[in-house]
Amino acid sequence: MGKLVNIAPLADKELKLQDAADYLEELKDVLIEIIDEYESEDADSEKIDILTDALDALEDAFDAINDVVMDEL
Repeated sequence: MGKLVNIAPLADKELKLQDAADYLEELKDVLIEIIDEYESEDADSEKIDILTDALDALEDAFDAINDVVMDEL
């Protein structure tokens, strides 16, 4: 007889990871809007650079979560 696999815990983890990815996507969108506002106001380039670094970090986190989800499938 074949091995039984309980997929409920796996599905639960994937759902939580997908929720986290969705939140990161929303946060990235908000941060892009804020960066655009700073750029349109000719704000201090250091602030824009810092926010751009934060956006890059969010994108890295989003990519990492997606990598884990794809490995789980």
